[in-house]
Amino acid sequence: GDVSYLNVKENMEDGKSTTYMKFGAMMADDYGIDYIAKIDDDSVLAIQILLQFIDDDLPPTPYNRRIYGGTGWASWAHNHVYAAGQFYFMSSDLANYVSNQLTVKDKQGMMHHRHTEDADMGSFIFSHPRPIKFINLSPYKFWHHPMKTRDEFMEGWKNIVHLPMHGRLLPFFHLCPAWMSGKGV
Repeated sequence: GDVSYLNVKENMEDGKSTTYMKFGAMMADDYGIDYIAKIDDDSVLAIQILLQFIDDDLPPTPYNRRIYGGTGWASWAHNHVYAAGQFYFMSSDLANYVSNQLTVKDKQGMMHHRHTEDADMGSFIFSHPRPIKFINLSPYKFWHHPMKTRDEFMEGWKNIVHLPMHGRLLPFFHLCPAWMSGKGV
């Protein structure tokens, strides 16, 4: 596959993802790309399963409007679910919306003001005036994460045949810590 290097200083929480989505939206227009994905560099992706998921479950343009998916996570600050950064995708129209239609002022008003760029991206996406179709990949992950060391990364590649992993529907411990601690709701 191709690799694109963007003129963005490496950062975790300072606009790298929106810059990438802007580039992706531009490429989508030029080359007819239906979806744009973001994956952490400490994730190992099973490409064949991703391509099968795209073929089986994602509609092509022009039927792919306002689709966003990944491992479901929760934002208490903004009261919505968002896709965790290990891997998420969005339809090209959403990439265009978050990177070209929202202003810097719009985005600043929605930001969590802590290190949560993925949650911020979710806020940007869910600010769209039309309904968003969220595809929760928590029960069907086709990537390993995190792979912090060389040995973990190599083990992830060796175990790629064990994907997809079937996990919990949502990470409930983030949705309601009082309930998870046994203190009730």
